[in-house]
Amino acid sequence: MKPAGRTNTPKEWALAIGGGLALSAGLVWALRGGGDDTAPSPAPPPPPAPIAAAPPPPVAAAVSAPTDLALAGLRAGPDGGMAIVVAGGKQYLLRPGRALPGGVKLLRVEPGRAILAGPSGEMVLAFADAAPAMAGPAAPPGGDPTPWRLALSPLREQGRMVGWRLDSVAGLPALGRAGLKPGDVLLSANGAELISEEKIMELPQELAANGRLQIVYQRGNARREAVVNP
Repeated sequence: MKPAGRTNTPKEWALAIGGGLALSAGLVWALRGGGDDTAPSPAPPPPPAPIAAAPPPPVAAAVSAPTDLALAGLRAGPDGGMAIVVAGGKQYLLRPGRALPGGVKLLRVEPGRAILAGPSGEMVLAFADAAPAMAGPAAPPGGDPTPWRLALSPLREQGRMVGWRLDSVAGLPALGRAGLKPGDVLLSANGAELISEEKIMELPQELAANGRLQIVYQRGNARREAVVNP
């Protein structure tokens, strides 16, 4: 205890102030956890949201190849030839590389037979008088359309088919008997325009089924009509 009337010296004031500062620092140190000055670890980031798998692409519906194939006509030649194939009750004119509905494709034409390629591999179509291993249908339905296709040439105007020019009546005597001549252009049969190869190949069937064909044809600048009988 200091005596009455005595004042503190500068040294004593310095000690007092230093002790106060030390005491304040100690309190701060205690409040902060006893000297552990490491910063708290940051919270781990949330896991990424799962990515939904993309749906599988749609599967296209398979088109089955026809099973009732039959050979209705055949022509070999330096241009690769052609085959008239019956499938599903309809006739199709195929050249090498062209395919039927369902994907069956004509590979090549050989004497007396046509070689096609389908999902199960190569297949052979031949006429009824071929060897047993290459047996075809008993007879083309309605007759053989090959003479019609060989005797007629497509006629186009501005890129559009308008009819079929008759090149010869030697293979189609029924047209000759009806008064048609080479150079005539067939326009319609029984009211249906002849603007596709498929329609030409259907004419033998139509003639056999109806017993007649009402033909509209053009000779020069005149249109005429004729009735074709078997």
